[in-house]
Amino acid sequence: MGDSAALLSSPLATAAAGLFGALWGSFFNVCIDRIPRGESIVRPGSRCDGCGTPIRAGDNLPVISYLLLRGRCRTCRAPFSARHPLVELLAALLAAAIWWRFVAADPGEATAIRLARFAVYFTFAGTLTVLSFIDLATQLLPDVITLPAIPILFFAGFGAHGAGWLERLIGAAAGYLCFLIISEFYYRVLRREGLGLGDGKLLAVIGAVLGWPALPFVVFVGSFTGAFVSLPIAIWQRRGADTTKTREPLRRLQIPFGPFLALAALSYLFIGPALLLRWLGIDS
Repeated sequence: MGDSAALLSSPLATAAAGLFGALWGSFFNVCIDRIPRGESIVRPGSRCDGCGTPIRAGDNLPVISYLLLRGRCRTCRAPFSARHPLVELLAALLAAAIWWRFVAADPGEATAIRLARFAVYFTFAGTLTVLSFIDLATQLLPDVITLPAIPILFFAGFGAHGAGWLERLIGAAAGYLCFLIISEFYYRVLRREGLGLGDGKLLAVIGAVLGWPALPFVVFVGSFTGAFVSLPIAIWQRRGADTTKTREPLRRLQIPFGPFLALAALSYLFIGPALLLRWLGIDS
């Protein structure tokens, strides 16, 4: 038992978790590419979008293959998106961070619980990653991901021994209803769509894992970071229009909200509960 706990807490185990995450990052890229197009994520295997040549196993190593091939197909030399190594690296970092935070840093917990916690939270982080990059590319959060993720992650949450089942059940319901009410109010008052219901389903996914106490933090931090990013872009867009003195109406700025909610949820996962208790003046 002692040897097992020591092994799980070792730097080697954290590095192995990072490698595990990078391998899953390749699959995340497949999901990001194919799900918006309605294609199978299983078949066919990875191939070049330019020439259709299947990518060999040796050319499909996370991050490394992209660097060795200088970001191009070996056959037709068509460029691959830089998003591919970015997602793989992000998945590796998330897996290593989750392992370090919830497995390596808690040697007193039972091994099975620590491993289950890693599996649940990495699945959660991977879901947020895929949804964020799809939202950035298409401004859509596909129901084919969000709707199954809500019950799957809710039931998987029993193995994580984190938020209680009632907190997570309320979180899933409140997350969706919150955005449904805001979206309806926005439409009634301004007569145009604002927040999409896809954001509500994403918030339901977050609530199903982290519980309802996380939702105010996630919405506030997500909104703040979203405004912090979008306002400078809006100002730059406005100044560009003034410089050209175009008479065309300025397009309404549309920045997807999903990635900001995902970032806030991951922040809460790692530091949120302790920070929330500190804000409330309660010693953890």
